[in-house]
Amino acid sequence: MIRAINLIIALLISISFGLGYSIFFGDNSYTHKESLVSNNNIQHIKNNQLKSKNDILIFEIQSAQSSDEHVENFARERLGLSYPDEEFIIFEKKKDDEN
Repeated sequence: MIRAINLIIALLISISFGLGYSIFFGDNSYTHKESLVSNNNIQHIKNNQLKSKNDILIFEIQSAQSSDEHVENFARERLGLSYPDEEFIIFEKKKDDEN
């Protein structure tokens, strides 16, 4: 009887050491969890930035679909297009070498 109790106690101690090792040093340890939480927070920040860029693009698409003026402004400002009878002028920025 005493031998069976000692065997059960030894088994429980070995199980607790195994679980303790798994908690602190295994694949599901606290340090691994903190790393995953940190990576998750970084990904949330990136997702929010992409969401704001998507919102801007959605607004531009809706504006382009609803008005011809937006398309004309886009062609002039970003593509450098102009009407045949217009003169297109580009101003170059000069760099100051006084450092």
